[in-house]
Amino acid sequence: MTTQPVNFSSAESSPIHWPQRLGLFTLFLLCGLAILLLGSNFYEIFPTNKNLAYNLGISALFLALSLWFKLDKRLNRYWPITFALFMASTVYPITSLTVNWKAEMLSRLGVVAMATSQGTALDKVFQMLLTIIPLIILAKVAGANLGDIYLKRGNLKMGLGFGALVWFNFATSAFLFFAMRFNSPDKLLAAAGWGLVFAFTNGFLEELWLRAIFLRRLEPLLGMGGSVLATSLVFAIIHAGATYLTPIALPFMLANTFTLGLACGYLMMKSDSIWGPTLIHAAADFFLFVAMLANA
Repeated sequence: MTTQPVNFSSAESSPIHWPQRLGLFTLFLLCGLAILLLGSNFYEIFPTNKNLAYNLGISALFLALSLWFKLDKRLNRYWPITFALFMASTVYPITSLTVNWKAEMLSRLGVVAMATSQGTALDKVFQMLLTIIPLIILAKVAGANLGDIYLKRGNLKMGLGFGALVWFNFATSAFLFFAMRFNSPDKLLAAAGWGLVFAFTNGFLEELWLRAIFLRRLEPLLGMGGSVLATSLVFAIIHAGATYLTPIALPFMLANTFTLGLACGYLMMKSDSIWGPTLIHAAADFFLFVAMLANA
């Protein structure tokens, strides 16, 4: 007896017309924000932030819904995106439950002050590992391959070509505007070196977690444009809670992250790979990393 591989990225059924797409678009935004904004571990704006019980409940809800949709022929087309939402929802509980382990590992590496460039970068490395490993395992459990979450070569010429141009522009801009604000060459080199670690780690983490696991599953429901727009809106809104910004800067943060999301989402789908968007995302993070340390 042979078994057929699970089709994790398609939604074969009757065509979805624009009123239904609008409803699905809105529903995805609400679900994404319920997971990634209300459940965030990075700030405390809502009572549900940094609330393990809430995050575990959300994960259980989306797991149950995805299993229901998978078994129901009428709703089967929605199970891939529902399972992707479950995948995304597991990140906050995992990072909450492993926070003491992460602190111990950083201590063993000699990191005492988290506010340093080294501490910030290495903390992000552990966060990335605790994010991507479960996501990849869950994708495989659901029957997907790495290509389904854009972990493949794709069109490297397009992806890395655009990504490298953006990276070079942002990196040179960071040094152009902020290099002279560092007290010594050693501090500048430390900021640049650990900034590279932070930027590429966070770029890869967020592109996989906040974009790659969704786009291929949303496209049959919302189309390419709708998928990029929906993920970009969620990506922008969850960054509005950044605690290191003054209130007057929040509209600019929204505009910045929304346009970054559009660029990365479009390039990911066109190049069929995560690597170009990771470069673009890393470029923006590197600029931010250097700028923040320069003003510290």
